Amino acid sequence: MDHQDRQLHTRLKRYIARLLKRPEDIEDIAQESFLKVLEAGSKGEIRYPTAYLYRTARNLAFNNLTKKSNKAVDSIEDLLDSDVIGQTARLEDDIMAQQRFELFCRAAAGLPDQCRQVLILRKVYGLSQQEVAAQLGIAVSTVEKHVAKGMVRCSQYMASQGYPAEAANPKRKKQ
Repeated sequence: MDHQDRQLHTRLKRYIARLLKRPEDIEDIAQESFLKVLEAGSKGEIRYPTAYLYRTARNLAFNNLTKKSNKAVDSIEDLLDSDVIGQTARLEDDIMAQQRFELFCRAAAGLPDQCRQVLILRKVYGLSQQEVAAQLGIAVSTVEKHVAKGMVRCSQYMASQGYPAEAANPKRKKQ
């Protein structure tokens, strides 16, 4: 390679660098451009070889960018298909569960004090009837009556707010 060819090679790489960022891509496109021009020159005369070289380099750089863009889009779509859609469904389920629980809390707030305490200890904290009875100093049969009464009232309240009856049984996620 003589001095003039090296200058042309350097200028071509600077031109390609405006389109591509990775040095190895720039070098690859420059070399491929020279090869394409030599190949085309062997098939026939090229009127403006420098312009043809730059146009070839630009087209090859755009092709390179298109391939990389397609790979990136495919990767993003793969991620979206599996992870994000699954996370979105779980997020929606979590939000609905949170809304049901908040509605249950509003329903329970309207209950008499002892009935509310029994219902929350039993349904939210998951204590057994015996544990609730011992904690509040009441009979197990009283716990049973308060739970039944509280569930009926909460179900009615939640149904009046547009939730089905089974929504009154809160299932808090263990954290």
